[in-house]
Amino acid sequence: MMYAVKKAAASLVLAAAIALAGCQGNPTASEASATEVPSAQTAAYLCPMGCEGSASNEPGKCPVCGMDLEHNPAAKAGAAASDSL
Repeated sequence: MMYAVKKAAASLVLAAAIALAGCQGNPTASEASATEVPSAQTAAYLCPMGCEGSASNEPGKCPVCGMDLEHNPAAKAGAAASDSL
């Protein structure tokens, strides 16, 4: 029984390490060829893992780790601040 608990714990640690390591990779050449990439402050959608290069104005998946992009609540505040200049 103790062996099964240790094996399950090791599996969870390994799965977490793999999930976190996915956001550390660089985007491929085709993903980096986008003409304009919004910054994390102005993008409407961001990766919940904070992957670099995942900011987008359209919903979808993170090009680095594949997680669903989430709405960026700071996007409207940032756009409103730049409009007032």
